[in-house]
Amino acid sequence: MARLFSSFVAVVADQRTLTRPVIENTEAHAIITEELRLLARVTSTLSELSSQVVGAPDFNEALLNLRDQIAEAKPEDIGPLVEQMMRISAIAQRYGRGRDLPINPESPYFAHMRLREEERRRDVLIGKRGFIDRQRQVQIVDWRNAPVSRIYYRYEEGDDYEEELGGGTLEGVIEVRRSLTIDEGKLKRIGAPQGTFMENGDGRWYEAEPTPTSELSGGQGTASRPPAVVRGRKGSRLGVHSGRTLRADKHLPEIAALIDPTQFELITRPESGLVVLQGGAGSGKTTVALHRVAYLNFKLPGRFRADRIQVVVLTEAMVRYVERVLPSLGVKGVPVTTAEAWLRRTRRRVVRSPAFNRYNDDTPAVVLRFKKHPMLLTVLAEHVERQLFAQDLALREALAGVPAVDRDAVLKRWEEHADLSPVRRCARLRGWLKAPDAPLSAVAVQRAQTVTREMLRRLKDVTSDWAEVLTDRALLERAVERLCPGEFTARQIEEVCSWCARQSDTLPDPARGPERRGGREHEDSGSNPYISLDGRDERDVPVAGKLDPPDDALLLLLAALKHGALAPPGGKPIQVEHLVVDEAQDLSAIELKVLLASVGKLGSVTLAGDVSQRLAFDNAFTDWESLLERLGAPVAANTTLRLGYRSTEQIMALARSVIASGGAKGDGDGGYEWKPQRGGAAVELHRFGDQGEAVAMLAEALRGLMLREPLASVACIARYPEQARSYASALTRAEVPGVRLVANQEFSFKPGIEVTDVTQVKGLEFDYVVLLDVTAANYPDTQESRHMLYIGATRSAHQLWLISPGGPSTLLPARL
Repeated sequence: MARLFSSFVAVVADQRTLTRPVIENTEAHAIITEELRLLARVTSTLSELSSQVVGAPDFNEALLNLRDQIAEAKPEDIGPLVEQMMRISAIAQRYGRGRDLPINPESPYFAHMRLREEERRRDVLIGKRGFIDRQRQVQIVDWRNAPVSRIYYRYEEGDDYEEELGGGTLEGVIEVRRSLTIDEGKLKRIGAPQGTFMENGDGRWYEAEPTPTSELSGGQGTASRPPAVVRGRKGSRLGVHSGRTLRADKHLPEIAALIDPTQFELITRPESGLVVLQGGAGSGKTTVALHRVAYLNFKLPGRFRADRIQVVVLTEAMVRYVERVLPSLGVKGVPVTTAEAWLRRTRRRVVRSPAFNRYNDDTPAVVLRFKKHPMLLTVLAEHVERQLFAQDLALREALAGVPAVDRDAVLKRWEEHADLSPVRRCARLRGWLKAPDAPLSAVAVQRAQTVTREMLRRLKDVTSDWAEVLTDRALLERAVERLCPGEFTARQIEEVCSWCARQSDTLPDPARGPERRGGREHEDSGSNPYISLDGRDERDVPVAGKLDPPDDALLLLLAALKHGALAPPGGKPIQVEHLVVDEAQDLSAIELKVLLASVGKLGSVTLAGDVSQRLAFDNAFTDWESLLERLGAPVAANTTLRLGYRSTEQIMALARSVIASGGAKGDGDGGYEWKPQRGGAAVELHRFGDQGEAVAMLAEALRGLMLREPLASVACIARYPEQARSYASALTRAEVPGVRLVANQEFSFKPGIEVTDVTQVKGLEFDYVVLLDVTAANYPDTQESRHMLYIGATRSAHQLWLISPGGPSTLLPARL
């Protein structure tokens, strides 16, 4: 099976400049004419449908006349005729009650195939919605649903194909395979093996061809990258742009038109099971996951309703990005949230204790690492098992003095529900005991009810279990020795237990309700939690309910183990039909286990991640195989995306050299044998004596870039927030236009210059990236620094500069 030339993230891969007009009687001219006439036929069909109104004049004659003119018109005249046809259609719709069109006439399709099956030829158009009018020879199929669309994604032009479709075998040859851009009803771009052809806005067509100065697109803007840059500060330029050239990527093809075979197979996997997407930066993991959401929602809309799907990402910036992408794929209303927000919100629904209103922001690092360790998956499961065993003994002891027939009846009923969760098992027995027709003596019922009432109360008390386990030093020492020997010292375990003991000492008895101070309840109202009613700062006073960030997952895990589901008290289980988790490598195994507990019995899940882009180093992540084994979920597919579409070969060479220098387990490049799909400008390291000199040079370069390329998106990325603020202030004083400081994920996704720190940019993409202060002090030779430098560098689609006021980081290759 042939591999396609690009993928949907490869919209940035069109390194072309439009300098050669298309002339008549050439192959290019024939392709353009053919596509224009095909679009005119589709537009005519849609216009005729929309003009069928009640009580309106007959617009059909005018439309038919225009269609006849289009059949004989020159290519440059077809566009205006189609536009006139659309205007008449719009007038008809306003005049009366026009028919609702099945597809969007402004962008009816994004790809065209011509299939030859023996002596039969047929044109198949691929779009977001299906529409077939055999009388007018119009066949538009939905990319997500139509079986014939698989041919487009699996084969190239000229290939023989053989597919099982509709219970039979379809064989033939792909004579034509083209991606198209149709905007506002006008054909703007044709991508074909014969070349890329662009309409420049006035009806004239140009052929794109590689040139020494290439035009590409990335993010919200356009960018220009030279294949080589003159060495030295004075000879370097960020985003070189020269001449009156047209941007070949101004009108990019529909993303779904560029899906490659591997990605298409993942998107259309069966709806059940766990699909794992691995791959380096820019390989399309997130986009594949979101297209899978669109595919499942379309294929089985009853099951995969938008409100029955949950997308979990790492940052608020990614939340806003995904919330914009999914509607463009035809899926509206899908909940999108960060993992932290989902865990916190879900814990407040499931474990409703007035004690839990606030969180510690100074938790010791060893406590965070301990509470995220996958060892606790086993420790908590064993704790619940011991608890259930103790309750079983208590029930048998309570029934020791009752008649044997009564004891046997109760124990038989108890054993019948052994496959249920502990809480449900106990509730079933208690409900049976309360039944008026229970065949038991009064003494047996009374004793069994007393025991089951206490059993149920204790089983539901998740907070006590949490405190009990995390303060039992002997238990934790044995668990560490057995499950992860050498990872925590006795002194560290003592520190964990002491910290957790102070936490549990401040927790009020749940039966007492919210803790009161000064006669008023302290609720989670969003006000300053440290200021009392008389204005005193109470930060030195123990406050009830201050949890550590990992505690939400631990409490939810205990609730799931005991209840068999995540369910609010007296409510229905929290359950979704499909779960997407992005950047899974930065979550702990406990957090992922809890997220998976929210998925229905059929278990449709997509996990995406990259071991080279870790931001969390305290979650005991080592490799995907170990993580999946700990989760215990059946894996339907574990696939590595091996083609990189975002960054250039030069940028990825630097990034991989940085990450590959790590020797720790779980470090390195993840073993991904994948390749960038294009070249670009050389990565440059600029050295300065101090920050002031660096700002002067950078300000001049950015001003020139914004003047030449006002649509470019630029990220100036510092290691720490304080450095980002310093550079943003300095660049603003230097009168660099469009500088924005991003401190809390408030990315605009618009052209301009955004200054931020590396922890903010995970998952995002920019035309140009300038890494600030890449010094040995900011990026020492540590595992964390390697990953931070890798993440920052791979945000760039086209060109990367490194600024070093002082000695450069030793992580950088010597050739720079």
